[in-house]
Amino acid sequence: MRGALWPWGPAAVGLASALAAGGAVAQETPVTGEAAAPVQESRPAEPAPVGQEAPAPERTPESAPTADATAEEAGADDAYVLPEVSVEGETQKYNVTEPSLTRLPRPLVDTPQTITVVPERVMEEQQATTLRDALRNVSGITVTAGEGGRQGDSFSLRGFSAQTDTLRDGVRDLGWFTRDTFNLEGVEVYFGPSSVLFGRGSTGGAINLVTKKARKGSFTDLRLSGGTAPIGRIEADVNQELSDGIQFRVSAVGQLAGVAGRDVVKENRAGIAPSARFQLADKVALEVDYFYQHEDSVPDYGQPYFNGYPVGVTLDVPRENFYGVKDSDAELVNVHIGTARLLADLGDTFRLTNTLRYGGVDRFARPTAPRGLTPATNPTTIGRQRFETSMENMYFADQLDVRGVFNTGFLKHTANLGLDVSREQRELGRVNLTTASGNLPADLFDPDPTPDLSGVNRVPGATNYSRQWNLGAYASDQIQVGRYVEVLGTVRLDNLHSDYETHAATGDVAAFEQENSLFNWRVGLVLHPAENTSVYGMYGTSQNPSAELATLANDTVTLDPEKNETFEIGAKSDLIQERLSVNAALFRTNKLNARVPNSDPDGPPTVLEGKQRVQGYALGIAGSPVRRWNVFANYTFLDASIREHSNDFLEGQRLVNTPKRSFSLWTTYAILDTLSVGGGATYQDVATVNNPANATVVLSKVPNYWRFDAFASYSIQKVDLQLNVYNLTDKLYYDAYYGGQAVPADGVSALLSAHVRF
Repeated sequence: MRGALWPWGPAAVGLASALAAGGAVAQETPVTGEAAAPVQESRPAEPAPVGQEAPAPERTPESAPTADATAEEAGADDAYVLPEVSVEGETQKYNVTEPSLTRLPRPLVDTPQTITVVPERVMEEQQATTLRDALRNVSGITVTAGEGGRQGDSFSLRGFSAQTDTLRDGVRDLGWFTRDTFNLEGVEVYFGPSSVLFGRGSTGGAINLVTKKARKGSFTDLRLSGGTAPIGRIEADVNQELSDGIQFRVSAVGQLAGVAGRDVVKENRAGIAPSARFQLADKVALEVDYFYQHEDSVPDYGQPYFNGYPVGVTLDVPRENFYGVKDSDAELVNVHIGTARLLADLGDTFRLTNTLRYGGVDRFARPTAPRGLTPATNPTTIGRQRFETSMENMYFADQLDVRGVFNTGFLKHTANLGLDVSREQRELGRVNLTTASGNLPADLFDPDPTPDLSGVNRVPGATNYSRQWNLGAYASDQIQVGRYVEVLGTVRLDNLHSDYETHAATGDVAAFEQENSLFNWRVGLVLHPAENTSVYGMYGTSQNPSAELATLANDTVTLDPEKNETFEIGAKSDLIQERLSVNAALFRTNKLNARVPNSDPDGPPTVLEGKQRVQGYALGIAGSPVRRWNVFANYTFLDASIREHSNDFLEGQRLVNTPKRSFSLWTTYAILDTLSVGGGATYQDVATVNNPANATVVLSKVPNYWRFDAFASYSIQKVDLQLNVYNLTDKLYYDAYYGGQAVPADGVSALLSAHVRF
């Protein structure tokens, strides 16, 4: 237990500062002072007639048409109704109790898995404008920085890469870009093996983005923001109900922003996301939406390491130092995603959902990576490794799900069947920008952002082409055995076919092909010792094929997938009339056959003879303990290590990107109906970024940190004025990193916004 604690001293000082500037809690009443009915979460209940659904602040797939069965025919909790809330003046809760995914039909409290949902209200109070900002509320997640020129969103969950495990409304969301939150109603994090839901990968978990959809009611929201970063941002969200059967909605954003404490870096984005819902018949509805995001930014590759830590720590290099090239470094991204979703009521509590998606991401990046410090003992010069990458990523996916509730004797089944078909295609080219002496040099302590580029040569690199086809089928059944016991069983089979070609600048072509059949399964037991309370146990598997990232090589093309297993036991409860949710879990994930270099020079270069283990526990709380006070907090402890390796020196080393302790808190309080104040705290332990292969290699790390934020909101009729202050103590810390570099996080900054409702 002693090893699982973390230093509370800095937390007390920093949190006191946050609370002094803001307070620590949130309003339960509308900030406008208008009376509002309590929000009723969607729970298993009698279905309502089609066309009579009400809008919901936490949208779920249950906005589909519902069956006409009565409670006498199917039981009062066999189907679902939508929550009834007003569009204007609604108060969203911090604790989401229902998943958005059709493939998880039971409430979160009845699902044997750790699931953390960041609701829209928390994101709005924090003005979390990116997915990375939103996930700062979830412990057990780290961010990878610009590995291989990727940039954008790249996360690790409980110590395992989730690079391909981001989903948008349950469908895999591909591409290397920074996802804006302007069209999100929530972010769901599914910890533990989720391959039975989503296919390959998902070893440490998966992230699902819940997007805004057209719904009943009409409203217009406009938010204007300006801050010291500097930043200017405008958001609009307009929903129009034309009739009972037709609704339209459009969300849009525009942003011009710098990064507090960093020179030159820019985060400029624009986006629009229209959606519509059509009631085609009494029992058939169609939802369509389109997402577009454009980015024109200056990428930040941060600082290199020296003597085991970033140079900002070991050499006191100024935080603002940018080693790129002004007016040359760039990141240009265009994202297009179109989705059509058919929802059909099949009667007798059975429902069909078919989601069809086509999307693409075009990305051009010209970053500068900090490489090569000289002289070695007391460096004063750094090398600028510059290159260009161009990527075109297209994908098509179709998901079919059928779910229903039925009885066999005294057993009550909540069953799902599903089929996935997808095709992904990517082209990635690279050009290296070098000088006669190699990398472009810069002063480590005073870099020139506009160096002479006349000596730079364009050296073409390889161009890679990848194509993947996947066919997956799953079946799941959660069986209720009386009031107190539920048993879950899920199986999934995927066939993943991958073609990969690399075309060298010399004209040489290397082609690889791999086909994998992936069988994964999960079982769980849920006990209900009290109402809205569960104690559960779960075992599940997942697999990581060599072509998971759509790349192959000579040493991996013939390998079988890596196999993983996870054990988890935990407890959940929805308290105080479901206004407060708490959870706790113990878990262990074993990678049973990790890819490692072969110690036998006569054998294949890579073999599946490694073992890794991540174990620990997680605690979470979300909701309103008392009137006017809201809290969203969680803590994760990770013991992550290499158990077996072909290199004995690596055994026992900690897995990279796995801080032992991480903690997040956001809490607000309504002093008056019109005035709310609050604050937040984030802690992350020391994290290693490499695994030295021998005693001559330095172990590099990013230091631990506490970060504190403050919040205040004041309402004047239909206008909410909001002030956010970030990183109150101006702490230098690194929240995105990998073995090559660490990126300093934002310094202290303030953001003032006005939210107008029409």
